[in-house]
Amino acid sequence: MEYFDVLNNKREKLNYIKERGKKLNKNEYNTGVEIYITSNNKLLVTQRSLEKSHPLEWEVPGGCVRASESSLYSLKREILEEVSIKLNMNKVMYIGTYLYKKNYVDIYTIEINNLDINKLIKQDEEINDIKLVNESEYNKLNKVKSVESRFNKFKDLM
Repeated sequence: MEYFDVLNNKREKLNYIKERGKKLNKNEYNTGVEIYITSNNKLLVTQRSLEKSHPLEWEVPGGCVRASESSLYSLKREILEEVSIKLNMNKVMYIGTYLYKKNYVDIYTIEINNLDINKLIKQDEEINDIKLVNESEYNKLNKVKSVESRFNKFKDLM
């Protein structure tokens, strides 16, 4: 079971936690992270597994910040778990936060030269497929709508 810190609308901890998947009440928020990993002018995208919400839709890697984790620690953990990339945290750049419904999403980017996706190990319960795509290919994918709206807001900052 995973738990997360509950925040208020000013992003301050409310000194209690909730189990992931439990409904947030009025004035309760949580935090997520995602990262735009680029390599040779292409973006790393992952396809959600059939067992998850939005099955087989495409997104960038990320996840939920667990209780007592920092956003950066969560990012490092999630990316290692999901796509087996050990991020060089000195090269990760924060590009902004997007409030989506009741979730603060901290968005990061990193350039990894010559990333070989054939060497990545995907977390099967989370991810069906991994691709590196250019902007034209990205635009043709069936994407998670909330991820697409964040991408459109932040793509010029990558």
